Amino acid sequence: MQASLPQCPRCDQDWVHPYRFKDDGAVFSLCTECDSLWWPHEALEAATARFLDDVVAARLGLSGNPWESRVWADVIKAAGKGADIHG
Repeated sequence: MQASLPQCPRCDQDWVHPYRFKDDGAVFSLCTECDSLWWPHEALEAATARFLDDVVAARLGLSGNPWESRVWADVIKAAGKGADIHG
């Protein structure tokens, strides 16, 4: 399966996996090694990477660390094998 996933252009250490937010189902791509995030309409490039912490904090209306009272499983989940966000 990993051979079909793109390698992270930011860290070159892991694959970019499809994920979704639990609250509204919004999909995104995520490198779980460096926590880089891309929205579906963005090119998978280092220059367009966002940080998961920043996106989650903004979605929750928080400043700072969004993980003080929650874990990833509270907010996001893998989108599944069939989710091909960036082709």
